[in-house]
Amino acid sequence: MRNPGLDILRCIAVLLVIFRHSSLNNILQHFGWLGVDLFFVLSGFLVSGLLFVEYKNYQVVDIKRFLIRRSFKVFPPFYFFVLTTVIFNFLYNNTNYDVSELLHEVFYLQSYLPNIWQHTWSLAVEEHFYFSLAFIVFVFSRKQLLEKKDLVIYSLLGFLILSLIMRVHTTYPYKDQDIYPFFQTHLRSDGIIVGVLLSYLFHFTEYLKNLKYKWVYLILSLSLIAPALFYRGGGYFMNTIGLTLVNIGFGLLVFLSISVNSNLYSSNIVKYPIKSICFIGINSYSIYLWHLNVKSAVSFLPYNHYTINLLYILLSIVVGIIFSFLIERTSLRIRELLFPGKKSLNKF
Repeated sequence: MRNPGLDILRCIAVLLVIFRHSSLNNILQHFGWLGVDLFFVLSGFLVSGLLFVEYKNYQVVDIKRFLIRRSFKVFPPFYFFVLTTVIFNFLYNNTNYDVSELLHEVFYLQSYLPNIWQHTWSLAVEEHFYFSLAFIVFVFSRKQLLEKKDLVIYSLLGFLILSLIMRVHTTYPYKDQDIYPFFQTHLRSDGIIVGVLLSYLFHFTEYLKNLKYKWVYLILSLSLIAPALFYRGGGYFMNTIGLTLVNIGFGLLVFLSISVNSNLYSSNIVKYPIKSICFIGINSYSIYLWHLNVKSAVSFLPYNHYTINLLYILLSIVVGIIFSFLIERTSLRIRELLFPGKKSLNKF
């Protein structure tokens, strides 16, 4: 069973990214750069949860199977996007891409090396996370270290602090600049670390079970996220402690979303709007992949500024959903035929 709360957060994340890349000068455009970090927290929580549940149920983790199943989820939509975009731009725009940059994209090196598309760096961060997580969980499971709660929790907290320290060290020379962007995996990994920490607490401890006064966590979450509304993305504060605080705030939102269940659909008033929001969240990966191509396509239309942006937002969702059904879901069906998931594990 899918969790509607998590799908709602996926929808929010992808819509933030879409608005960020719009030319609308509003709060969503200003705040939208953090949609990627919300994705990171969600991925950290959900993907690590697959391995944690497998370990709890079987006392062993099949890392090879995990990576193969991840590959069926991630690779076909991405490589289809790369191939069709390169071919289309070559045929219709006479665009010749730099071979080295194209190879950086293909091998997920674009968070460190020169790249072609401005949004695919986050896919590299995710891919590096999958392999790092697989290796660490494999070692910890073989040594029976996953059940040593203090070791795991303090290690993850240590990685979170280390990520902050590295960002401070990297961005300090540029602290007087209005914007200093960075995309390297080790500098943008704390959202994923927060997600993994939350997942470990959820699966291996009682800290997140049956907590009362969830409204307190909601207020705390919104308070931690709030600085992003007032400080410029890419500025020194948000590049350092601000990003850490926001990721922790997103982590609390993920925690709160876990308790959202199918009762959300009980009222006919909200049933179909919520299902529509969740539907966008379910297809958010392909929407994310294609939204900038859609933006480029509609930018040539002879309409006013607001119409162009409205078409960009709506068509990004529609085109992404179409390719999700054509490529992503087809790949997942093949995956389930060749490498079916274990019944005790949730699908992601």
